[in-house]
Amino acid sequence: MKCYIDAGNTRIKWQVGPKGEAKALSWAEKSQWPEQLTASVGRGPISKFVIASVASESLRQWLAETLAANFADVPVQWIKSRARCCGVKLAYPEVSQFGVDRFCALVAARHRCPDQGVVVINAGTAITIDYMAPTGQHEGGLIMPSLAAMKAGLNQLAPNLSNSWESGSVEVGVEMGWLATNTAGALQLGSRWMLVSALSQTLDAMKAHASPLPLAVVIGGGDAIALQTWLDPTAQVVENLALEGLKILARQQS
Repeated sequence: MKCYIDAGNTRIKWQVGPKGEAKALSWAEKSQWPEQLTASVGRGPISKFVIASVASESLRQWLAETLAANFADVPVQWIKSRARCCGVKLAYPEVSQFGVDRFCALVAARHRCPDQGVVVINAGTAITIDYMAPTGQHEGGLIMPSLAAMKAGLNQLAPNLSNSWESGSVEVGVEMGWLATNTAGALQLGSRWMLVSALSQTLDAMKAHASPLPLAVVIGGGDAIALQTWLDPTAQVVENLALEGLKILARQQS
């Protein structure tokens, strides 16, 4: 039985077996992970760890050492982005620069929407948006800060202003629901409008490029449901999009 691991910038996610329950833990709590992983195994021994990681080098090293210490005889397979695999053809000339989490998401979206143009949005620590043609040709994408990243940036540059973010809920004018009447609301709504405007313009451009063919939208990551609400109620939300793609890739790169 394989254990699939998506080691992101903020959290580590894992799933034991193709139909096991996906679990997640923040890196701040990583000392708890070996015990939680062992508890997840349950039904039988792990035959292989399959890992997609965009975490820092120090966290990747910690992960490798932790697995070696607790599962010494279990092989580990580190998945990497590939120029062509599982029906996806990457646009990046330097494939190593394309995050493996984005690659996993493209593979999952291709599997869900075969022979269809698709926009793939990963709403994690950063927000990525990629366009893939009906042929599976990836034509490129964008990376932008998430709401959490905007907040962290403000905290770094203007801590007094950022502290207001936590001081109250969003309050909007009675007649104008897109304007705030306190600083906390202004910060939250301003960041939301900035993000939604950028994503909406990108989606509109991609839909125009794909026209007259329909374009599917697949959203994964922690903020996926919020983005679906703000952007496109018809978009597919896949809670563990990268893990889903990782399992497909594991079958191809074993």
